[in-house]
Amino acid sequence: MDQCLRVALFPGMEAIAKQANFLFSPMSLRAGLALLGAGTHGTTLRQLLTFLDSEDTHHLDAASARLLADVTPWPQLTFAAGVFVDRTLSLAPEFESPAVSFHRAVTRSVDFKNRPVESRAEVNDFINRATKVQGALAQHPLQGPGRPRHQDRPRQRPALQGEVARRFDPSDTVPHDFFRRDGRPVRVPFLSDAGMQCAESFDDPCLGFKVIQCFYKMVGREGRLDPGAPCFCILIFLPHGRDGLADLLRPAVTQPDFVMQCAPRREQVVCFSSGLDVVSALCQLGLTAPFDEGVADLSGMVSNMPPEGLYVSAVRQTCAVEVDEDGTEAVAATYSASSPTYSPPENPPPPPMSFVADHPFMFAIVEYEKAEVLFLGHVMDPSQEN
Repeated sequence: MDQCLRVALFPGMEAIAKQANFLFSPMSLRAGLALLGAGTHGTTLRQLLTFLDSEDTHHLDAASARLLADVTPWPQLTFAAGVFVDRTLSLAPEFESPAVSFHRAVTRSVDFKNRPVESRAEVNDFINRATKVQGALAQHPLQGPGRPRHQDRPRQRPALQGEVARRFDPSDTVPHDFFRRDGRPVRVPFLSDAGMQCAESFDDPCLGFKVIQCFYKMVGREGRLDPGAPCFCILIFLPHGRDGLADLLRPAVTQPDFVMQCAPRREQVVCFSSGLDVVSALCQLGLTAPFDEGVADLSGMVSNMPPEGLYVSAVRQTCAVEVDEDGTEAVAATYSASSPTYSPPENPPPPPMSFVADHPFMFAIVEYEKAEVLFLGHVMDPSQEN
């Protein structure tokens, strides 16, 4: 089971209790922890390897290299990695070399201590330029933790930009009431299309919900349709009950392949962002050493370790997603401060299904063929951007 996906359970449940929107990228967290592993030793490294289900740092490096090899050829996905170190520290060559070669990270020296605002601005500018997604996180930039001992900050950010294969007609976007978990209605724009859609209804009495699936255009390197391009799609999970979101989130992050197993096999969406610190969730899943200043061993990261040592004071992820009639733009930044197949229907087509997402729902953006969950989130109140 992907431990990084399980991390979403804790902040996700907290967001539901607060009636807050939520967005998380397990791929971004996995890449960030893998990069951190290149500079750790002892108990810290052993915990990271166990958490990421890796044999050693060479395995971590190879996995990151494979991920980047899959990402870089296609225009829909971009990936940025950077290690920003305070000028009082020097990166160790044995850390910097794999960071650059395997994780394709950019290393820069900045003045976190004396110019923290300018340094954070430089980091955010690097991420925006590297992923070519301007503005999605501009109003929610990454904020550095105010802990002086944490002066070495690896950051990763994947970004997805996709145009849906079947566009929604803007003229069919109309205002409609969305009912929050507490029953209070908010008036927001609804995308609509009465035609054939990939949808499925699961009517188990303990967990009833509907799923609708929208595929993105498979675009090649030159911006043209390419059947060999990755197959991305967005799945929207709508519980039958207004307060059924928690019951959906739990299996989505704890049961292997739940998300993809629910993908519709037959034919029959709002801008917000989310920021969270995942240290508490990681600790609850057993990864504690990097965040314990008395235990953390990041001695492989810098060549001039300060007397008080280094530890990870925060692992914060900021995500943003925007969906309109044309498609989706989603980005995630993380920093340390059974693919289903279609088969012809054997039974007559089902009766028409009504899918009206007028109460809290969960969604996942996935790479279909690899069954890779890129983003997982939920909407409690679409009128709120945060």
